Amino acid sequence: MQPMEVKAFKNELRNYTFYLHEISTIENSIEFIYDKLGGVRGVDPSKEPIHALPNKELEWKLREDITKLEAKKILLERKKEYIDSILILMENDLREAVFAVYCEGKTMQSVSLKYNLSTSGLNKRITVALKKALT
Repeated sequence: MQPMEVKAFKNELRNYTFYLHEISTIENSIEFIYDKLGGVRGVDPSKEPIHALPNKELEWKLREDITKLEAKKILLERKKEYIDSILILMENDLREAVFAVYCEGKTMQSVSLKYNLSTSGLNKRITVALKKALT
């Protein structure tokens, strides 16, 4: 039976590519909002505002959106960094196997063939290596 820490970490590993995708999406959203913020016509009162909201209200709303997105991005980056910090403690071969199975979604059977191990043998080695890296 796997320790709870290892099970929890394996679940985090399954979310790794999601974290990378979300970080990229958030960065794009922040960039878009900054572009939108640049379009707020509050700087030049002779120009009409883009939206019906008064310029200051729109600017505050956009800045609030940026703050929320940056907080979410920081959280996801910390989760990604945690996963990276644990993986770096593992042997290269096992790190590649873990990444292939849990992050890339390859089957344990296909990865175990590459390492000339049985599926249960590879699973046991991964569990032991993760347990060692987590302590």
